[in-house]
Amino acid sequence: MLVPPSSPPTFGRSLVIGGLAASLVSITIASAALATQTPRAASDPCAVGLDLAALSQHDRGLVARRTLACSDVTHDRITQAEYRAQIAAIDAAWATTPVLVAPPPIQWASSVRGFSTQYTTASWAADRVLGSPDVFPASGDNANAWASLGADDHDEWIEVGYAQPMHVGAIEIFETFNPGAVSAIEMITASGQRITAYQGSPHASGASNKLHVETGCTAEPIVAVNVRLASTKVAGWNELDAIGLVPCGQ
Repeated sequence: MLVPPSSPPTFGRSLVIGGLAASLVSITIASAALATQTPRAASDPCAVGLDLAALSQHDRGLVARRTLACSDVTHDRITQAEYRAQIAAIDAAWATTPVLVAPPPIQWASSVRGFSTQYTTASWAADRVLGSPDVFPASGDNANAWASLGADDHDEWIEVGYAQPMHVGAIEIFETFNPGAVSAIEMITASGQRITAYQGSPHASGASNKLHVETGCTAEPIVAVNVRLASTKVAGWNELDAIGLVPCGQ
């Protein structure tokens, strides 16, 4: 931790920023006594010799505060006591370990906006697709997934909404019984635009499947997703467990 000088900083002395930034940067400060020395090319006594662009916004703010404190004490705008107090506060802020913010998790569907059919209003109901997976990675006919009323009557669809509009980098659909029937996926933006995210060739694909569809980072926040099933092309009930939105950059 930097011990503030008891008198204005002297020419050529390097004030090393304490705490977290000790390995990042030092600030060279010239004293007010420079004005009494032999005239030479003008220089900034509080210049910072580092690449500010390489620092975080938080650290750039602390550098700016130190530079301002240097300027103020050099030009007698603050007292030595005020200077020491300001430096101590800045060093304390710099020594604080930054809180690392975890990347946002997958956002799961929170509401059903519409659907073609559902097996019942309780078991295998449309709202069984909400939230995180209840069945996956297991597979099989399970009442905790959405299933249509009939097994192979006609193509089916479901549209789900999300509590928090967000820019999307991918969509994940968890198919847990007779997977492979997903034929199309549409994203609905906050302005109501519908964007085709996926068009596939339905075919049976094992016991369970996580269909991961890269969308590129969407220009608009996404508020809903529509999933279509070609049920007539993949025999049996085609059950969906969950539909998630993956944030950009994940």
